[in-house]
Amino acid sequence: MRIRRASPLDLLGIYRVEKASFPDPWPLLAFLPYVLERDSLAFVAEEEGIVGFILAFWEGNEVHIHDLAVLPEHRRKGIASALLSHLLGEAKEAERVKLEVRASNTAAQSFYKKHGFREAAFLPNYYEDGEDGILMIREV
Repeated sequence: MRIRRASPLDLLGIYRVEKASFPDPWPLLAFLPYVLERDSLAFVAEEEGIVGFILAFWEGNEVHIHDLAVLPEHRRKGIASALLSHLLGEAKEAERVKLEVRASNTAAQSFYKKHGFREAAFLPNYYEDGEDGILMIREV
C-alpha cells in the first residue's frame, strides 16, 4: 500500500470509495476543493487503485478532518490508521486536529479514541438528517 497526496485525477477514485462507504455520499464535485486548494490535506491510499482517502483543511492553526473512508473489502488492514497517521505527520505544526462524528457511529468514535482523540463537545441535531454529532479533538 502506498499513501500519496491526492490530485484532481483521483476524483473518480475518491468518489468510488465514498459511494461504497456511506449511505449518503457527498456529490463528486464536493471533493474538488480538497484536491485543488493549497490549505487542504488530501491523501489517498493505493493498492492497485485507490482503496481509501482522508480529506482535511487547515483552519488557522487547526486541522479539520472532513472525511476518512476505506473500501469495505479493504477494511481491517490498517489503511485508515495509516491514512490518519500520515495526515497527523503532515499536520505537525497544528495546535490540534478536530473532526465531527455521528453519535451513532461508535466504531468511528473508538477508532479515533485509539488514535489519541477525545470527545470535546456534543452537537445536537448536527447532521442534515437530525442526528447528533460529537466533536472529537486531538492536541498535536
